[in-house]
Amino acid sequence: MNRYCVCTRLAVALAFMTTPAAAQQPLTLPDAQAEARAHAPETGELDAAVRAAEALAAQARRRFRQDPIVSAGYFNGALIGRDETAANIDVTLPVDLSGSWKPRSASSEADVRRSGFDRENGLLALDEQVAIAFADVALQQRRIAREERLASLYAIASDAVHRQLDVGQAAQFDADSADLDLAGARVSLAQARGDLAQARGRLARLLGRASSEDIVVTDPSEPAPIPERPNLDALVERDPRVHAALAEIEAATFERQTFERLVTPMPTFGVASGYNRREIPAGSFRGVPFANSLSTNWSDRDVVFNVSVPIPFFDRQLEPRARATGRLLTAEARARTVRADVRAELESAWAGFDSAARALQAVADTPSLIVRDAGFVEQAVRAGQFDTLTRALALRRLEEAGVRADTAVRDLRAARAAWIRRSRVFQQP
Repeated sequence: MNRYCVCTRLAVALAFMTTPAAAQQPLTLPDAQAEARAHAPETGELDAAVRAAEALAAQARRRFRQDPIVSAGYFNGALIGRDETAANIDVTLPVDLSGSWKPRSASSEADVRRSGFDRENGLLALDEQVAIAFADVALQQRRIAREERLASLYAIASDAVHRQLDVGQAAQFDADSADLDLAGARVSLAQARGDLAQARGRLARLLGRASSEDIVVTDPSEPAPIPERPNLDALVERDPRVHAALAEIEAATFERQTFERLVTPMPTFGVASGYNRREIPAGSFRGVPFANSLSTNWSDRDVVFNVSVPIPFFDRQLEPRARATGRLLTAEARARTVRADVRAELESAWAGFDSAARALQAVADTPSLIVRDAGFVEQAVRAGQFDTLTRALALRRLEEAGVRADTAVRDLRAARAAWIRRSRVFQQP
């Protein structure tokens, strides 16, 4: 065995030695999606939107929304040289008798439901992203295994050609061709490892992990049966985006009812209490002897209840009602757009899932054929039965067939993730 074969086999051995610990605990797709839902930054953002809507709904349930007004006054007659005193205190409270808190609370509850549906849609989108990133990692793992196998075959071929060259049974051109093929295989292997690291980084970002070095995913077989076409009309009505659009219509409807009720005048009830001490100045009496020397004062107390009702001539909630009407019209138009978009996405996702399943079914026998033919190629190369061109064509055919089969598996997984996200129907392959 010459130095080419020794170096290549050592490199392959080192490659297998770099990830034994991580390979002991491979990550499954359900575990990855659960971890992403628990730790991804997107989950926190979705939860915050729901909590914000709930906080607003809690405030919308309040019936008393106007603060009471307290006013007081005090007069001291000593400041102007008179023995008089006056004090009063007034309390007023506007009271909403229109019952506007009922539609206001209902509108806020609809907003809470809408935010919940938005959260559900966001989590489904996160599941889809995780499934696609998961499929990318699995694809790169398969690619590395395939490139390592091809590098081993190229190393065996290079070793065999160099042994033939040493005994004069092969030309230098054949040896150089084998060395070039081996170098290309090593480059492809190095690129595959870099692509795997990038795919792991994307998956780690979705999982909320700080490091991606220990990520190894499971890679089960994909039988890929041809699925049956479901009822898309029923799936459209189940989509959380459609439910969110309907909740937005409900929220806008109740918001308009709120301002319609607020047209009812809001009376203000008040109570006032006062204390007055008055003085009759000297000389106020006429026609009475010695009147100029008379003076007196007395105290009065009073309690007054009052009610004031505004007359809605100018402020009839016209602008808020117009805004609420505009929101309702926009929500109704948006619901029609959402339904159309959802149905189009379902059609597209179903077509992609169906075509991916059929493509994988077409290459279902490829992996077993590759394993068998790789053994044949290795035996022929060791025996020196293949020339340079035949060997290159055979290995290139194996490489292309492997890429085609692995890509079909990845495409099926990505298409299935898109279909599950939009249909919320899990179909085990």
